[in-house]
Amino acid sequence: MKNLLRLAAAALTALPLAACAAESEGPVALTWWQGPNAETPTQAAVAACTRDGKYTIKVETLPDGSDKQREQLVRRLSAKDRAVNLVTMDVVWTAEFAEAGWILPLPAATAATVTQGTLDGALKSATWKDKLYAAPLLSGSQLLWYRKSRAQQAGIDPAKGELTWEQLLAAAGRMPEGERGVATPGNRYEGYTVFVNALVASAGGQIVDAEGRPGLDGDAGRAAASVIGSLASGPAALKGMSTLDEETMRAAFEQGEASFMTNWGYVYAAAAERAQKEPAFKKVFDDYGWARYPKVTADRASAPPLGGSNIAVGAGTPEDQRDSAFAALACLTSEQAQKGFMTQAGIPAARASVYDDAEVRAKFPFADVMRDSIAEAAPRPMVRKYNALSTAIQTAFHPPASVSPETAAKAHAAVAEAVGP
Repeated sequence: MKNLLRLAAAALTALPLAACAAESEGPVALTWWQGPNAETPTQAAVAACTRDGKYTIKVETLPDGSDKQREQLVRRLSAKDRAVNLVTMDVVWTAEFAEAGWILPLPAATAATVTQGTLDGALKSATWKDKLYAAPLLSGSQLLWYRKSRAQQAGIDPAKGELTWEQLLAAAGRMPEGERGVATPGNRYEGYTVFVNALVASAGGQIVDAEGRPGLDGDAGRAAASVIGSLASGPAALKGMSTLDEETMRAAFEQGEASFMTNWGYVYAAAAERAQKEPAFKKVFDDYGWARYPKVTADRASAPPLGGSNIAVGAGTPEDQRDSAFAALACLTSEQAQKGFMTQAGIPAARASVYDDAEVRAKFPFADVMRDSIAEAAPRPMVRKYNALSTAIQTAFHPPASVSPETAAKAHAAVAEAVGP
């Protein structure tokens, strides 16, 4: 059916000008390639943005998993598919897609609209070579989650200010056996790259700088490696750290094996849902506390991880549809649309004002910490060969128990090879 539609579209180009003019009087038909699992807010946003009848938006759902989504989009975008008009992208794809010419830079008016009130960390993820190529739709950062009663027992109050990793691990080490774990990513997957990047950035460094030069073989890289080594080998180490991801960390925290955890905001909604179904778990949920991501050095604020997604306009979009595509992009990333995604799908917004909404604050009591974390978050490296870079990081720093300050130099060399010509 899609091939037939493309053939029909091609045939229209051969019609007389009068016929084309008549055809263009209807609403512009746009297609939005969107990830799964947010159907309700997606439908609400589309309905609101197409109410005036100037354009229509058909939603095509991408497969589960970032790798599969990227594969499908790259295939279509590289072919300049005319039906790929609005593209939901992972925050790490901007450099690759922009450099390849697969997405269009935002016009000045659109850029001004989507920039207003958008948190700085999210904007950085949508920018390549000083040009805005996308509009942040959803965002998110990791917080330090902790059991309040256990933190008190350990003699710390994370909510009063940023702890350093050294302070956190020392406090956790004072907990009883079986409760002293600190859950962080450790498996070989993208979340481990996120973790390493946050540590390096929190120490004042960069895995790769703006010119594409690796920066791990220095104080920041060695400091990050020291944190990982202490986590994996110290008294707060969790069994099987080398296999930990977001869900296994959440399980360890809910079960009580870990008293502290770094993780995304979704863990709160997941715990609230469990507490409703299991009365015995409500006591655990009521003990949840949250704070800013830990520091690496005492004299420098942490640079928390950044997640989320952005919307861009595919370069294959016909020129007479581009104004409508950019208008739709601005509408779909509006404050109201982002509120819908946050309240209905639990995904944090990229616009600061959403966090002041009463409904949002009631549902997300950690809204202020999340907003500040996103604003000051450190995006992962903006490089064209991001997948190769991420694989190099995961390999060099794995398993966590093998990591020492000397690992930084090995990782530096691996990154240089990965992002080189």
